[in-house]
Amino acid sequence: MALVFTFSCGGCGRTYSVYYPKALMYELSGSAPREMGLKEDEEDRRSGAVDAVRTRAEAASRIFVDASQELERVCVCGKRLDFNIMHHPRVPQSKQLLLRRQTGLIPFPTVPKKS
Repeated sequence: MALVFTFSCGGCGRTYSVYYPKALMYELSGSAPREMGLKEDEEDRRSGAVDAVRTRAEAASRIFVDASQELERVCVCGKRLDFNIMHHPRVPQSKQLLLRRQTGLIPFPTVPKKS
């Protein structure tokens, strides 16, 4: 399965669908050997998953970007876009940040232990 994230330009709102090959993700994160990712990427291409993702993105009027070819782009509005996934952390870095980010959650009351 092809790994695709969708980003919007902060300047004009154009939407980009960015395909991240597993070899690139493994190289950036250091979580697995690049050769393993290359094999998985070849299977994705052979099965047509990458072409399907590209077709869906273009049908939804999104701009398709292959992150193995370009990690930075300047949008037509002039805003510099950075598609390097390692520059965009999705995991909160601390518990305090985690508590601030999770809005809409109802905390369960803590019951004091009986001694």
